[in-house]
Amino acid sequence: MGLLEKVVSQHYFSKKPSRKGEKQYISLFIHGYTFEFLTYSSLFSGKEIDLGTRLLLENIRVPSRGNVLDIGCGYGVIGIVLAKLNPKLRVYMVDINNLAIKTAKYNVQLNRVADRVIILRGNLYDPVKDIVFKAIYSNPPLSAGRNIVNQLIINAEKRLDDDGFLQIVLAKGHEYYLDILKKIYTKVEAKSKKGYLIITAYK
Repeated sequence: MGLLEKVVSQHYFSKKPSRKGEKQYISLFIHGYTFEFLTYSSLFSGKEIDLGTRLLLENIRVPSRGNVLDIGCGYGVIGIVLAKLNPKLRVYMVDINNLAIKTAKYNVQLNRVADRVIILRGNLYDPVKDIVFKAIYSNPPLSAGRNIVNQLIINAEKRLDDDGFLQIVLAKGHEYYLDILKKIYTKVEAKSKKGYLIITAYK
């Protein structure tokens, strides 16, 4: 891991970031709803919602009911949108970063979906190891390194219902993760858009 990658990894994915950074509120209008999010500049996509997350949300598949997981939730964008789109879902959100968890809990209240969301702090799937999901979603932390992302996409399959799926977004240049998914999942669909791949992998 190079010096830059170490700095990025510590900055976004440490349990206790060294600083919060600038506090602000940002808005998102999607699928007919307007969302408001408290953010800090020290969090990933802290100044604006990144294009990868937007593209994933524009193409998101939403189960009719059941448990779903937003892994590496940050300040809660994907999980909160899911909870709003389908109130019948039980949405779990997981992140290792203390500030991300604190901010996500605030944003769940702000967007009035707290009755259907559970937010847990921990590493990858550790906080939800006994739960099975209809769907798992992520904008994987590519800067955290291949080992972390490999664990995220490989271990998702073990935590899905028989008819469940994993949906992620990857920046172009990381197609080797797509090859890994094709070896694990029954069916893999990939849509290319604006320099990203929106991938849906079915168990």
